[in-house]
Amino acid sequence: MSQILKDLYYGNISPCEKSFDRNSEYGKELKTVSETEEKLLSLLNDAEKELLQTFSDAHGNMSRIAISDGFVDGFCLGMQIAIDVMEKNH
Repeated sequence: MSQILKDLYYGNISPCEKSFDRNSEYGKELKTVSETEEKLLSLLNDAEKELLQTFSDAHGNMSRIAISDGFVDGFCLGMQIAIDVMEKNH
């Protein structure tokens, strides 16, 4: 069951595309991250840039895994709640 939810999460099954408003809290934070990264990269030598990129990639991968697992867990909890409600109404 969790594979279909991961396929849904990763866009292999795409019920809708989601975008974000650049003026939203998320959009503002993304801008801050981008601007800060540019400033930081300008201060680093090539070896330090590579180290930062390795860190950034690993952090991004961890975040994707955590968010995917949270999506699956939340969906499963929602289905358990729905099943419980349906059983009590019948």
